[in-house]
Amino acid sequence: MSRRALGAVSADRTMVSTGQAGDGAQGFVKRALGEVLGMIARHRQRRSLAALDDHLLRDVGLSRTEARREADKAFWQE
Repeated sequence: MSRRALGAVSADRTMVSTGQAGDGAQGFVKRALGEVLGMIARHRQRRSLAALDDHLLRDVGLSRTEARREADKAFWQE
């Protein structure tokens, strides 16, 4: 099945409509893929956050403790 037939997943895990119904097995696959991609994105973002130095954390308004708390979350936690 083509990528267009399955729909495209945007970076924020929302499905981009292709004019097809999202019910049944195909809808399940789309939602599952969106969730997996979201988990991967969260994992990467948390790794990047943990790597920031204190100066950059201050720039985004976070303390080292807050950044560590977020970075320590499991990839499936939002």
